[in-house]
Amino acid sequence: MSNVVLLHGLANNEAVWSGLTGHWNPDVRIHAPRLPWHGGGITDWRHEQDSTALLARVLDQVPGGADVVVAHSFSSVLLLDLLGRRAVAGDPLDVAGVVLVNPFYRSDADDFHWDMIAPTLDDFPRTLAESIRLRTPDRPIEADLLADMARRMTEWIGPYGWLRFFEAYLRTPLFPVDLITTPALVIGGEADRSAPVEQARRLAAALPSGQCLTVPDCGHFPMLERPEWFTAAVHDFLAHHPRRVRPPALAAPSGPGRDA
Repeated sequence: MSNVVLLHGLANNEAVWSGLTGHWNPDVRIHAPRLPWHGGGITDWRHEQDSTALLARVLDQVPGGADVVVAHSFSSVLLLDLLGRRAVAGDPLDVAGVVLVNPFYRSDADDFHWDMIAPTLDDFPRTLAESIRLRTPDRPIEADLLADMARRMTEWIGPYGWLRFFEAYLRTPLFPVDLITTPALVIGGEADRSAPVEQARRLAAALPSGQCLTVPDCGHFPMLERPEWFTAAVHDFLAHHPRRVRPPALAAPSGPGRDA
């Protein structure tokens, strides 16, 4: 049995993975925790200065430990940061592998220009609207109402919440990705307007044990748009990296009062 942990992105929650139910193999145990940056928890989280440490605590609480961690969007950035921190400390994260889904990543700090801030900020409501639309396929929402819902969510997240995301994104060129030896599958949607697929390709190329899969005609939420494809990709990754290496249980010492 492999423990797979699913980490949702900013302003979503564990329900973003619900479309995958029924597609998992019987030997996969799913853990989908609600993270501090979920849609209803923004008020308590948005002033947090070290979300990577919060993520580490979440992973520490997984029963039996995580074998493979699947992280989407904002959470993929935090997981990458955590992998880098642990690699620098000489204490690699104890997982068999990670799947980074539609990550935000730039390899060079000079890739961030002043004139890219406004478009990134303006795109935020569109990404939220995409999430809402894909999570309610059986209840189509009129365009005006959908846009209003996304604007209200953007206001709820507020400048502090958005800055937590953007600060993490700005740090990505500083992550020591060359030291991260954990096997990593990087997934990118070829139609993703939020985190362009080229960023997934560059990240996979920079990771010593990275590989990239791209999804044609898919945006920022492949788990919602292509659930069968998505689970098949994770299953294939699990086939090569099924479980982390656990130390053997220590045998009880023999001696007086014990069976030899």
